[in-house]
Amino acid sequence: MDKLSVSKFEKKAKELRLSMSDGASLRVLRSTPPKDKFNGYSIVLMVGWGTIVPSWDSLLMEAIKDFDLIYFESREKASSNLPKSSEAGMERMAKDIQEIVEQLELDEKKLILFGSCFGATTICYGMFKNMYNPFMPVLIAPPARFEVPPVLRQLIPFSPTFLWKPFQPIVRWWIIRFKTEDEVQAAKYLRTLEEADAKKWKRLGLRLAYKRYWKIFPEIKNHSLLIAAEADKMHDAKVTRKINVLMENSIYVNMGSNKDTHAPDMVDKIREYIPIFKGKNY
Repeated sequence: MDKLSVSKFEKKAKELRLSMSDGASLRVLRSTPPKDKFNGYSIVLMVGWGTIVPSWDSLLMEAIKDFDLIYFESREKASSNLPKSSEAGMERMAKDIQEIVEQLELDEKKLILFGSCFGATTICYGMFKNMYNPFMPVLIAPPARFEVPPVLRQLIPFSPTFLWKPFQPIVRWWIIRFKTEDEVQAAKYLRTLEEADAKKWKRLGLRLAYKRYWKIFPEIKNHSLLIAAEADKMHDAKVTRKINVLMENSIYVNMGSNKDTHAPDMVDKIREYIPIFKGKNY
């Protein structure tokens, strides 16, 4: 756990606070490489629900070598500022991506939208709604349904947020027993639980936990790089393979494990596919 608390990327990146059109404020971390190393492409990274920056540190430190890298923390995370009047749900979170791209004046013809887990589903939803057309979407195991323990799914609407702490042992057991492949992955998820903002999680969870998103995938025409980790228990590769069948223009790549999808090799895979994607979405 201590190793995961230190992020080299956070120390190198510039922190921005971007205001969304509904009054919410999100934390964004940006790093630009030296001009002589810059490959011309920007990566906007939207990670999974509640995920902490250190979980991605080795990948981020590799990507900053030659990419303009934008890492933003979605609105369920503790760093967001959500007025009571602000919106919630999948449409709003996809809109956040659109507004970040617009505010930072990123060229979609040089844009790589990189999402993991529910972040990847959010990117898919935005493409489904024609909010953006990136040069290359990189989608790590997008789920068609928000993953929570079955019992807790039924309790979300009725449970007050002060019960979050008493229920944490159930979630911890579910994660360790069914949803992690090793101790490192378990440590990441357990720290996410410790840092969770229960009020935000419930507010957004009420809009997400009961919906299925299978219908959006056949409607996405964007050429996309679809990444599976077939050893990963949290992100079932059967779901990723099914989505690959549904998406007309996806390329399926198995990276092996959850650890591999968070590693420098994942950045090398993006570099490998950039020439292949030229002329596909533009």
